Amino acid sequence: MKVSFAIATLAGCLFTFSASAATPTHGELFQALAECQGNLKQVGAFNELVDAKQLSLANDEAHTPWGGGAWQVTPALTVHGVSSSTAVMIDRFGFFLQTASSSPKADAEKLASTLKLKKVLDTEGYVDYQRSLGNGAIVRVLSTENKDSDLYVGCSYQDAS
Repeated sequence: MKVSFAIATLAGCLFTFSASAATPTHGELFQALAECQGNLKQVGAFNELVDAKQLSLANDEAHTPWGGGAWQVTPALTVHGVSSSTAVMIDRFGFFLQTASSSPKADAEKLASTLKLKKVLDTEGYVDYQRSLGNGAIVRVLSTENKDSDLYVGCSYQDAS
């Protein structure tokens, strides 16, 4: 009887471990959203974490855009071939990695070509390239508020309301 109890206890521990391993971290959730692999339910869940100040990522005030939020993520995330430890929400539906660049406009154009994005904005040095995936997600490469040294790579979701 003691042996079967020990096996049941071990099985319970292993199940608990495997179940917790399947739960994505906040960094993994952000990466999925930035790669356009999320959905509006996950967008809402992430926003709830932000609103409740329960996000396990370190705040990054230096990179926080107007109306959004920014965090440092360790290890760095990779989205569409771009790696960065700076995760940025430009609004409640836009999830991006911010990356430094010595020529952000040219780098954005190259990346947009690789990802088959269409230019929807080119004004005063600010660019925005996009491609709708048809599921409410839009792959984007765009200028940051500091258009001369950084760019964003990620995804925006269309608000269904």
